[in-house]
Amino acid sequence: ALDCPIVFPYAQNAVLIGFFVSFITGVIGMFIMFLIGGVVILPGVVPHFFLGATAGVFGNARGGIKGAIAGSALNGILVTFLPLLLLPFMGDLGAASTTFSDTDFLAVGIVVGYIAKFLGIVGVIAIIVIIGAVAVLLQQRTNKKLSEEK
Repeated sequence: ALDCPIVFPYAQNAVLIGFFVSFITGVIGMFIMFLIGGVVILPGVVPHFFLGATAGVFGNARGGIKGAIAGSALNGILVTFLPLLLLPFMGDLGAASTTFSDTDFLAVGIVVGYIAKFLGIVGVIAIIVIIGAVAVLLQQRTNKKLSEEK
């Protein structure tokens, strides 16, 4: 689980900026959800730290301090509001009112949830088989190119 922290040493200040901006954005998003009167997602400190800090480092590399702030603010918005799109699918799995704050899990979960909604479980299995077959073909192609270079 060192995917995010591996980039922290490259911009220590951006790590702190990213965490604070992401968390503050998440708290503001929580208050917006409260004022609207719908489901309220409580901001998780760990996802905001790891993902927000990483967004800050990458944003800093592309746009300096403005990039760090913009990247981590976008992360805070995604981590706060994407679970609202995933909640209906989690209820179908027997995990009602459960959310996960990692944006990669949320994005994949929402896509797979909509595929399941429209194509059923057979559609999800078909998509997984197709993705697996494409991955195997791409790996074979890469291995062939590597063996030809030797």
